[in-house]
Amino acid sequence: MREDSPWMVGWEAVKKNRLPMLVLWTVSTALVLAYYASPAVSAVLEPLARWQRESGWLAAFLNRVMFCGIIPGMFIVCVKSLRPRHVAAVIAAQTAWSGLCGVASDCMFSLNAHIFGTGVDLLTLCVKTAVCQFVWTPFFFAPLGAAVYFWIGRDFSARRFRDEMPARFFQGLVLPNLLVNWAIWIPVTFAVNALPTPLQVQVSGLTASLFSLMLLSIGSAR
Repeated sequence: MREDSPWMVGWEAVKKNRLPMLVLWTVSTALVLAYYASPAVSAVLEPLARWQRESGWLAAFLNRVMFCGIIPGMFIVCVKSLRPRHVAAVIAAQTAWSGLCGVASDCMFSLNAHIFGTGVDLLTLCVKTAVCQFVWTPFFFAPLGAAVYFWIGRDFSARRFRDEMPARFFQGLVLPNLLVNWAIWIPVTFAVNALPTPLQVQVSGLTASLFSLMLLSIGSAR
């Protein structure tokens, strides 16, 4: 298999980040278990749930602004190997896009809860995870996200975006992102769906922070 194939680009990103992924899988699972086992943990998270219930899309937007805009922006500034040519522009674009994704994610979690209920039984969690990862992601989040990060990786140049865009959009651009997305988000989404709906978009922001850095790396590599 060619080293620059979409499968290899995605697989290399997965391998490079396997340790953080394992940590996030463990943390997300432990957080859910602690939420139901420890009143102290649920009490700590309750203000987040209340904020989400009261502020709705704004709370989701600000969650992603912090976790996927400001925090990755700090890494971009501080870590030389991650620093792009136009640092301020990348951080601004990353922050704006992530905020919008937070609003879309909140809509997704709320709609899934409306359609499939709020139960935490195995079947409900599996169905919600499958819908998220195999409907929402390949037909909405992944294509739009791949295009946005590819554009950012081309220094915001419309000409480079047009000239360097792979001939096969899905295979060349979307697939690498999907592989990384599934590796991270299938286990995490399963765990997050076990939380009350208002907490889902808030808690998932932690994982989304790492995912944003990985997408920036993939977008620059192609």
